[in-house]
Amino acid sequence: MSINRRDWLKTAFLGSAALTLSPLEFFAKEPPNFTLLKKDNETIRLCFNENPFGTSPKALEAMQNSLRFSSLYDFKFADVLSEKLAEINQTKKENLLVSAGSSFLLELITKYVSINKGHFIIPDPSFTIFEPIAEFLGMSKSVIPLNDKKKIDLEKMKSSIQKDTKLIYICNPNNPTGDLLSRQEIENFIKSIPDNIIVLVDEAYIEFTTQKSLSDLVDVYKNLIVTRTFSKLYGFAGARLGYAIGNPKLIVELKKLQSWSGAEISVVTMAGAIAGIDDKEFINKVLDNNQKAKDFTISEFNKRGIKTIPSSANFIYFSLENYKDDYFKKLKDAKILGGKTYEQKGKWTRISLGTMEQMQKYFEVIS
Repeated sequence: MSINRRDWLKTAFLGSAALTLSPLEFFAKEPPNFTLLKKDNETIRLCFNENPFGTSPKALEAMQNSLRFSSLYDFKFADVLSEKLAEINQTKKENLLVSAGSSFLLELITKYVSINKGHFIIPDPSFTIFEPIAEFLGMSKSVIPLNDKKKIDLEKMKSSIQKDTKLIYICNPNNPTGDLLSRQEIENFIKSIPDNIIVLVDEAYIEFTTQKSLSDLVDVYKNLIVTRTFSKLYGFAGARLGYAIGNPKLIVELKKLQSWSGAEISVVTMAGAIAGIDDKEFINKVLDNNQKAKDFTISEFNKRGIKTIPSSANFIYFSLENYKDDYFKKLKDAKILGGKTYEQKGKWTRISLGTMEQMQKYFEVIS
């Protein structure tokens, strides 16, 4: 039976023995040493597309050193971070909106476009965590299935535009499929639709590709906004940091929905991000492992007659249609946190890419 993303997140979260207590109980009982997490080092997390190598050592060192500034509103960190982000994205600070994770930005943009209600268009399956908020705020929607190649169907999205359409969401590479639309495909799409419709391109996984971000186009197309995250490549899923790139007027409008823009980001997180951006050795290690683990995983699936599609991210989308055993039970019994079923037709699911050792263990379990 298919379950929605929020229910799945809750189930997967509770599936880890380290999280059997409530958050308050956990931190009250295990304040300094996190011994409960250490006891759970047998669990392999292949469900959230997390960085299997954790956070950059240089970032962790910077975060530890920055703890002494935790009592201060230190805007220098924010300025330095914005300058670095502007540099790597070939844009200006005025084009940036930094927040505690890109999911928060998806929510913020949703609230902005829904001020006078309206209509939004999303692909399915995709990372549409903001969908319930848009519906709660009174927006209608069109859900567009992927095409037969498991690609986001831009033509059908275009044909679904209504008079009150305000937002079209494109996750690229798409989550959970890992499929990548080219820059030209997306740019041609933006050119073909009314410029009063915001095109939100979620580039959470773009660093795992060699494709250039669309960030340099936000001043060319005023209705384009790009979101990025530190959760994947940089390993900041728990530290929470993301940013949006858009034309300055749109960024100013979004900031009006915040009581204090950027204040939700801790000094510790910002210090770590500044250091993490420069840790090329760690970044190269993560990217190298991801490619090796991806090639290995696809090869092993092929040996077992399991259908996959090409991935441009740190996960693989595959079909359980030809798998005869109880896949999810095997994972559970082996303390592996896997994914969920996204498309009942074909029984498609997703597995995050861990270290080579973790992926070898994974295939030992499902064989």
